[in-house]
Amino acid sequence: VVRDINGLKKNINLYCISQDREGNLQKASSLLKQNLKTWLSSAKMMSDTIDIYDASVLNIGLFLDVTIKSTESKAEALPRIREFLFNRLSLSRPEIGGHFSMGEVRSILHLMPIVQSVNSVKVVVKTGKNYSSTRYDVPSNISPDRNLLYIPENFIWEIKLASDITGKIQ
Repeated sequence: VVRDINGLKKNINLYCISQDREGNLQKASSLLKQNLKTWLSSAKMMSDTIDIYDASVLNIGLFLDVTIKSTESKAEALPRIREFLFNRLSLSRPEIGGHFSMGEVRSILHLMPIVQSVNSVKVVVKTGKNYSSTRYDVPSNISPDRNLLYIPENFIWEIKLASDITGKIQ
């Protein structure tokens, strides 16, 4: 929920999202938005005007550069890292407008005993069949310390599949 500071009436903009049966993000149905509108009309202040919009889904992937301990198999490391990271990131859904933390990714990876160091974490926008058509300029929206990807207030990020996490193992 965001106050529209650019509008003449200073509306409140409410962005919503839904999930499909597999837990993937999708646009909210018109019925859901109508139900929200009905409930809000009884709960809002009389002077408030609320507009309901769909949040844009930003499908992202990760490219990791990881050094593993010398006693570990490079061939087996990436699938293990991919599954571990995907499962940990899937434990809690992001919020609409919530930034993506590469620092959190590094912290999660350091929990794995096979990881010696995390050299880099790069975010890429996933496109094509089964992904949203949302486009986003990742490089110009990375924080100066390279720990956050700034997400607009009407976007929500999603790593849809474990295979969206790739990388280089050293």
